[in-house]
Amino acid sequence: MKSILPLVIFFLLFSSRALYSQKYFEGQIEFKIEYDSYTPHLPVEYLKKEFGDSFTAHIKEDKYVIIYNSSAEYGWSKEIVRLDEGYIYLEFEKKDTIVKTPLVENNSTLLEIRKNKKDKRRVLGKKCAYVVLKYETTHPDYPPLIIQGMHYYSTKYKLNPKMYKDYNSGFWNRYVQLAKAISIRNENTYEGLYKSISEATSIKKSIVPDEVFELSPKKLVITSE
Repeated sequence: MKSILPLVIFFLLFSSRALYSQKYFEGQIEFKIEYDSYTPHLPVEYLKKEFGDSFTAHIKEDKYVIIYNSSAEYGWSKEIVRLDEGYIYLEFEKKDTIVKTPLVENNSTLLEIRKNKKDKRRVLGKKCAYVVLKYETTHPDYPPLIIQGMHYYSTKYKLNPKMYKDYNSGFWNRYVQLAKAISIRNENTYEGLYKSISEATSIKKSIVPDEVFELSPKKLVITSE
């Protein structure tokens, strides 16, 4: 019987070299989420149920997916961001449709964006600078809302700004231009409503299979207008 051990070793070495020769981060990050409510109409337990108290991010250079462990009426939610296609796909566990939205869509006004390298914070043992990103939503179907974020990042987990140049939604392209890295702690304040803090609890470099980004074939894809 022919030994397959040499072949197995070859593929292990090949995968390892491919992983550590990558210029931009690829892998999986686990986050926890905490909330602080500013109104009795949005209790913390409600926020946890609607948005989840943790999420998992699978990241490649040209796409990523975030899966929230929400447990409200429609179950978990998933955002598949296809930078290579220019679209975001939003899926809920118990909905039979997937909403497709262009990355360039942005119904907001930028109020402030700046990088702060002085007041650093440790996240998973690494000193992280942050970017302040503040904007006001101006969607015609909803009341205006001011959202301010402090996004902490480590240059160890690099992003490719060229892939994010069309990501206008929430002005995330502007964040990536400044940080050039994944935000591993996010403090987002929704003025008068609540504050959410998501922070990485583990970061693992790995090869992310393309199957992670596939849409459910049993669900109808609807393009938002």
